[in-house]
Amino acid sequence: LIQRISVHIAGNAEEKRGFDFFLRNTAAELSGYYDSSFWEKLILAASTQKPSLRHAVIAIGALHQVFSRKRPLTPSADDQKTQFALNQYAKAIGALRRSLSSGKEEPLTALMSCILFVSFDSLRGWFESAMVHLQSGLRILRDMRRLSTGNHIIEDNIAPLFMRLSIQSIIYVDTRSAHDQTAFAKKLINVSGKEIVISEEFESLEEARNALAQAANGLFRVFYMWNGDLPVVLQPTESLAIFDKYTSQLSLWNLAFEKFMVSKSKDLTSREVQGAALMKIHYTTAKIMAGVRPDMSDMRAVFEAMKAQKFLEYLDDFQIVINLSRSLIAAAEQDAKSGKPPLTFSSDLGLIGPLYYVCINCPTVSIRTAAMELLLRCPRREGMWNSVLVAQMIQQYWELEARHKEAQEMGVEVDEFGFPVPFKDTFDRRSVHFAFFGRPTEMNTTGVSHFPPPEIAPPEPVRPPPSLGLRSNPATHGDTPRQDPEADALAVLEGAIAQE
Repeated sequence: LIQRISVHIAGNAEEKRGFDFFLRNTAAELSGYYDSSFWEKLILAASTQKPSLRHAVIAIGALHQVFSRKRPLTPSADDQKTQFALNQYAKAIGALRRSLSSGKEEPLTALMSCILFVSFDSLRGWFESAMVHLQSGLRILRDMRRLSTGNHIIEDNIAPLFMRLSIQSIIYVDTRSAHDQTAFAKKLINVSGKEIVISEEFESLEEARNALAQAANGLFRVFYMWNGDLPVVLQPTESLAIFDKYTSQLSLWNLAFEKFMVSKSKDLTSREVQGAALMKIHYTTAKIMAGVRPDMSDMRAVFEAMKAQKFLEYLDDFQIVINLSRSLIAAAEQDAKSGKPPLTFSSDLGLIGPLYYVCINCPTVSIRTAAMELLLRCPRREGMWNSVLVAQMIQQYWELEARHKEAQEMGVEVDEFGFPVPFKDTFDRRSVHFAFFGRPTEMNTTGVSHFPPPEIAPPEPVRPPPSLGLRSNPATHGDTPRQDPEADALAVLEGAIAQE
């Protein structure tokens, strides 16, 4: 089927080869650990008919081809492939503009084009452009829902993708002004659609994934709405109600997920087990983010109240993120050796965001160091999250932190009463974010696979917690028997669940 589609697709020989690469390689990577009707079915069928989608697909595949090379062929060869990607992207934009100006384009095609443009711009490092396309897509989604309710393609395939794209954009949104963040929070309301009611046990991984995205989307809306210079009690009343609602949803999600894993894990393939592990990482990170927020009785400003002491309560959770991330990276390395897609090129949030959060917020140096080692061990692109750029950003933040500590010890950084000035009041983390992600220019993301090793000693291996004895049955799914890293992923996941 792939061969027939590639042969009959419109375009010249180079475009046909690019489309074929996307079909054989990129679609599976973008789908990740989960079934994706959008990347492997919907966009495939639509791109054979719509030039804007076809050229955008080829452009993303060309970027993936450059990224996936273990060693660059030559600088000029990689430059040529990158230029080919840019040319295809320009063709996609032009084709969509022409069809829209003629009044003949379907809104669904424009909506799918926005997803492809956001993905391309994010992976390329054009974050401002990515946000323009993301917000355009959110407006189209809102308008289509007003005109037509119950469209299963939109609700089942398109809206969940926009929700995940919105969540992964936090690294860029965090560089914006408070006004822009609040405006974006209001736009996120449109992506939610029909509220998912969390039952006692999930029926599938996809149901669990969408429910977790809903809770995370709700919490991020709150974080965008809050003013860090005010105490919780003075935050917008609406935001407090939203925070309580989605914090509760997060707890319900974990209970339903635990029951799902107990009853269904034996039927999961190796890839699905890894997807479950990634969801546990995302849940654990969101749990920490919600848990460290001060309560209504704390009259300090939110930024001031979120001290390192607050994060000390979550050391076990930080360690869960490390253990699960290590198992997934080991599995990716094993997949790369055996010729399988290593799942290091995605439009969705994956491992980089949670490991970044550990590096910035965990008060234990050994856990932070382990997170950095994992971040650099397996170069990856996840939407706006580039593991090499994020590692550089973390290193710069650590240097600022160290300089501040040294200044405090010398008595330089004190307030008018002689008390040490808190680090977060002196060096705003957003200034570091802005240096890497807030600029309108294209980021230099070449050579991502060839970043020098970190100047830190690798931490001692962490033994996974004891297993609950759950194992998948590969024979029931035609899956290959688990390699050790894949078995470790399940063992660590079960141990993490047991710790809850």
